[in-house]
Amino acid sequence: MNSLFKCDGATMDSIKDNLVQAQSYMDQAYSQALQLQKEIVSKEDWTGKSELVAEGFLDILVQYQKAFYGVQNPQAQAIVALNELDTNLENFFSTWEDYLNLEGRTL
Repeated sequence: MNSLFKCDGATMDSIKDNLVQAQSYMDQAYSQALQLQKEIVSKEDWTGKSELVAEGFLDILVQYQKAFYGVQNPQAQAIVALNELDTNLENFFSTWEDYLNLEGRTL
């Protein structure tokens, strides 16, 4: 019955790997957004309303991407939390009274 409640090591590793890969993509997207922003701002071909709209859009995009960049973003925090949970997994399940009751065990 505990397989319904416990996440095995291979599944945890898969989840962490997916989070790390997603974080890498988010970091890459942020870097590319900054590069695109620099290119558009430095080009003299853009003028008037089209320049303002493009710069405004990219500014919003860069702000959004920045929220998911680096070590303080939710994705990175999830990776840290999963690593911490992974190191304490057995202790977590062996001291969780509700889980032990479901297994028919006691503290």
